[in-house]
Amino acid sequence: MASSSDRSNTSRKASISALLSRGNRQALSSIPEATPLVRRPSGGVTLLNNADGGIKAQRTSKTSQKLVVLPSEPQTKPILGELVDESSETLVTTKGTQEYKSEGERMTKSEREKAGFKRLTAYCVSESLRMKLLAAFLKREHNVAPRVYDEALYVMYHLPLLPGYDPSVNVRSSVAAKSPGGKSFLRRLSEAEENGYEGTYFASEDGEDSFSTDGYIVSSSPLETRISNEQGEQQRPRRRTRAKSVSEEKIGEVIFFSYGVIVFFGLREAQERAIIEDINTAGILTRKFGEDAWEVEECHFVYDPNTAYQRIYNDLFTFKSSSHLLKLSIAHALAQSTLLARYESKAQGVLSDPQTTRIPRMLASTGELKLRRRDALRLTGRLFQLRRDVNLVSNVLDVPELFWSEASLKDLYDAVREYMEIGPRVHVLNEKLTVANDLLDLIHGHLNNSAMERITWIIIWLIVVACLVEFGEVLARLIVNSTEKRKDAILPPVPIDLPISKENAMAVLERIMQGSKI
Repeated sequence: MASSSDRSNTSRKASISALLSRGNRQALSSIPEATPLVRRPSGGVTLLNNADGGIKAQRTSKTSQKLVVLPSEPQTKPILGELVDESSETLVTTKGTQEYKSEGERMTKSEREKAGFKRLTAYCVSESLRMKLLAAFLKREHNVAPRVYDEALYVMYHLPLLPGYDPSVNVRSSVAAKSPGGKSFLRRLSEAEENGYEGTYFASEDGEDSFSTDGYIVSSSPLETRISNEQGEQQRPRRRTRAKSVSEEKIGEVIFFSYGVIVFFGLREAQERAIIEDINTAGILTRKFGEDAWEVEECHFVYDPNTAYQRIYNDLFTFKSSSHLLKLSIAHALAQSTLLARYESKAQGVLSDPQTTRIPRMLASTGELKLRRRDALRLTGRLFQLRRDVNLVSNVLDVPELFWSEASLKDLYDAVREYMEIGPRVHVLNEKLTVANDLLDLIHGHLNNSAMERITWIIIWLIVVACLVEFGEVLARLIVNSTEKRKDAILPPVPIDLPISKENAMAVLERIMQGSKI
């Protein structure tokens, strides 16, 4: 086992020299931990089109042949002036590290698929997963032993996959075989977690690998280099060789995330979709997306214990070991990238929607906005919900809990995030939504103006009605007064002498009676 000082050094950040291409080859970018990502020029990058003809947002590293070195064991300086990996022609000099691409890194994605490279894919298929139900289903129907890591569920499938016990279940894992040492894979996983993740940049003292037969690290003992003479010649470490582990060919790994993303290592596409179909049939997917709305990240990976360093180039991951902690770190970053791609697609759909694009044209041509209040509020809600999901609700900006307990994995996670350009993509997405805020302000102004205009017209009509009522009342009074004056003119006044006698009173009544008959 490594000493406590060696173990504590695993959390230190790796210092990575700038990686330059040889001759007139295009420069490759290296990502030191302390240096912010500088986005590559995208002049030669073409954007993919959606089925509806719109431009689909994508990360530039899909087409820009970007190189990112994955941190492994702590190092302060590469071994100088030596060819540490003849197979990939990697030369480390005082001027930096020159990388000559391996055969797999020269291939396109389709060529790697035909050549049989292992797949590393991530699917965003639903809003969320029912994790407790998922763990019970996988243990019962797929014959696996899930391991829970906060919001992630790690599952190892032993190949070949067999038909399920139930007719509605497509696949299940083969029976787990014990390692040559007699320990089960679960025991190996537990030991790897106890030891923590340690890379293998330096060779061990005895010239042999510190890997077990199933690819997990059981010890770490870096080689101490010494200066042999005054000219500073360094002792060359012995080259590590390790036969390809049998277990690497016989296992596939799946990592399920609670926010609806599934990451697969080492399975074929048909097997991946069969597993997704099984969990969908079991009712584990919450608010499942249509298959045409899935977001998929497709990469490949290869194990090469003799490589100079673990790296990502042209969507090909090169690993030194098959540590499940390493894959958990990569899966977290890849899942966040896939979830972010979904938000990018949603934002692109909202901003390119005809109802949205016609608003500026309408203002430019007519000078007014003819938009119903219901439609305006719906558009406002869609834009606000998208920004809330990216910045408040989703896990895109959060550091997973795993990296608080396993600090040695944080650098690896950060390196993959930078390769996937998660930080710049979130910034660009927020910039788009900030510009959309101007549209929201315009819509809000339209709604407020429409409401005030409506209230103003209501007040005007109330005033008109009040005026009409007053005019009617005045007219009625005039008619009543004119009628009373006409009656007074028809009936002449009857003189009455006071005090009046009985005879005079009778005479007055007779005259009134006669006047009413007329």
